[in-house]
Amino acid sequence: MTTLARTPEIFNADAAAFAAATAAQRPVVLRGLVRHWPSVREAMKSPEALCHYLMGFDGGGACDTVLMPPEVQGRLFYSADMKGFNFARSKRTVPAVIEQIARYSQFPVAPAVAMQSALLSECLPGFAAGNPAPFLPPDVQPRLWLGNEVVTPAHFDESHNLACVVSGNRRFTLFPPEQVGNLYIGPLDFAPTPTPISLVSFRAPDFGRFPRFHDALAAAQVAELEPGDALYIPTLWWHHVESIGLLNTMVNYWWSAPAANGLSKASVLAQVEQ
Repeated sequence: MTTLARTPEIFNADAAAFAAATAAQRPVVLRGLVRHWPSVREAMKSPEALCHYLMGFDGGGACDTVLMPPEVQGRLFYSADMKGFNFARSKRTVPAVIEQIARYSQFPVAPAVAMQSALLSECLPGFAAGNPAPFLPPDVQPRLWLGNEVVTPAHFDESHNLACVVSGNRRFTLFPPEQVGNLYIGPLDFAPTPTPISLVSFRAPDFGRFPRFHDALAAAQVAELEPGDALYIPTLWWHHVESIGLLNTMVNYWWSAPAANGLSKASVLAQVEQ
């Protein structure tokens, strides 16, 4: 597959550098932005140390969790007939998800499990006080993403996004909004994520079926994140996310601000129908 451009990086970002990056509304990797977090320090010790740390904040709150059978290889997607999805959704606590991750780590081909977009105030009250948001107002609420190896197809957010990796590695493949016509978007009103997704499997793209995906890749960039790193994703930028490793933990922040060039969700999705 095409060698992708690397997302620009900033080391030792301060508040001014962060403000400039978000004002430019271009993706940027903020290396080591949250390396000082106690959770990251525990993750650096071992998966067990991080799990013990997380469970110390457990308040018993159950949050949305997805479960996928081993044959789908962690890719969040539609069912074969496109009438449903290839995962089941349920409410689970952080200790329950950690227990499943530990159990599945013994499987030769493991099911996938992931707690997604869980408000930390609901599932791990107290975590945010010790692992504070860098450069963001206190009313921007942090969310937890916790699981084993999961692939989220390319989609966009309607808010600006700061994604901070605590454990495991995350690989983001990013596309500017105008690439929508080359990403082969699925049904607009029926998707496994809050916004429509690309139908292309990035790990094994079918260029016969999706020939314009070559053009999308030419405009793409990739960000490889390690524990302590963060990624700023502007509103409406498409991003495909791979969580890599035994235990993947991420905290993200969404906040509202106008998109660049007057773009809106409606104007981007209107191009799908043309």
